[in-house]
Amino acid sequence: MISKEFEEKIRQLISPVNDQYPRPWMTRLSEPMSANIFIVGKNQRNGYSKNHVETADKYLDALFNRNGQGCRELYDKVTKGKPSPTRKNTDRLVSTLETAKVTGILETNVICYSTPMSSDLSRNRHVGGKDRGEEIFRYLLSSIKPRALIVHGASASRQLASILETEVGKVPMHANDICSSEINGMLVVVIPSLAPPAFNKWSSWSQAHFNSVANIVASHLL
Repeated sequence: MISKEFEEKIRQLISPVNDQYPRPWMTRLSEPMSANIFIVGKNQRNGYSKNHVETADKYLDALFNRNGQGCRELYDKVTKGKPSPTRKNTDRLVSTLETAKVTGILETNVICYSTPMSSDLSRNRHVGGKDRGEEIFRYLLSSIKPRALIVHGASASRQLASILETEVGKVPMHANDICSSEINGMLVVVIPSLAPPAFNKWSSWSQAHFNSVANIVASHLL
């Protein structure tokens, strides 16, 4: 069952900031606390406005995939059924992990707050968003305690290293170049960015890299 303490904390953390509801995760899980692995980016592009979410209770139902609401269904409503290129790449990574029998996947960000570009986080209209977004990620990390993280992109990796207070490694440059480390028993794997235009530089070897990463994660979770 979902922890009441966890749900109430999430309710507090997703209260609107700058007229948007922060998005703590994307998942098919009905119990996010059961997640084994986080896929971690910098911050998401598509914001959830009050018009999209309607009420906090309905948003919580979507986050926990219950009462006829769903995470992906809400995202599809916001994007009008047109997922971003980053979302498509993330979907492909998730599919590769699932093929390798990796379960309990939760997609999140080191800053769970939406801006068109990461550089927009410093703009006045987004004041407080970065702090709330990082607070959400820190809470998820400490409360769920995933056994593995896959972090994509140099900027997200640097932010994660700051949060973990240790180096997590450099972004790989080749398909067989696997950057992984164990930090307090948690496997951390760094991969290149899933977001264009950075993704375009490694798209030709991305599937081979996904396959290798999925095998490493699957072995760690045994």
